[in-house]
Amino acid sequence: MPAAPAALGYVEDLVGARLPEDFREFVTTIGDGAPGPYYGINSLTRALEFVEKGWGPAVLGADSPLTGDVDFVELLGGPDDWDAHAALLDNDPAYAAGLDRLQATYLDEPWCNGRLPVADHACGDWLFLMLRGPRRGTVWADCLGNATGLYCLEVDFLTWYTRGLDDALALASRSDTEPGNGDYPCLKYGDNPRFRPPPNRAPRSP
Repeated sequence: MPAAPAALGYVEDLVGARLPEDFREFVTTIGDGAPGPYYGINSLTRALEFVEKGWGPAVLGADSPLTGDVDFVELLGGPDDWDAHAALLDNDPAYAAGLDRLQATYLDEPWCNGRLPVADHACGDWLFLMLRGPRRGTVWADCLGNATGLYCLEVDFLTWYTRGLDDALALASRSDTEPGNGDYPCLKYGDNPRFRPPPNRAPRSP
């Protein structure tokens, strides 16, 4: 069911602007909440509950300063290999404390400003749509719960959503329906080069 005008108006009043046009058209013509990638698309009500519980609704009306990926391992000068990174966390108190500081910083304002949670990726990661700031209209992955960072998928909502549906249809048409896990799997339906498919699976066609 499409979003009620009152619900849409309330969100846009909080944001202080119209929602990005592709997302606005989606919630007003396709559905306010819908099946889709991972656990589906959040309704506006559910998204607002998430924001209100985490930071308060006022953050929706403030610009986000995010312009590109925030990768905690890179900021700490850590290793590319995940096992080596995990070993440092277990054996180097200063490295572990640095990761804790980064997580605490980016879980708070201004880094939570101007973004609406659109989908739950699972395991603590979730996808959000940037509503305000220099990257307005782009979809991002929030992996702060796993203390890894924030990543821009470099696509708009409708591109991300359509790719997710196309992938689901492709999986359903094959006898092998195991999706596999690439590097940075939460970036799968975007254009961020951090996502790399598993070596035994050909890259998805554009």
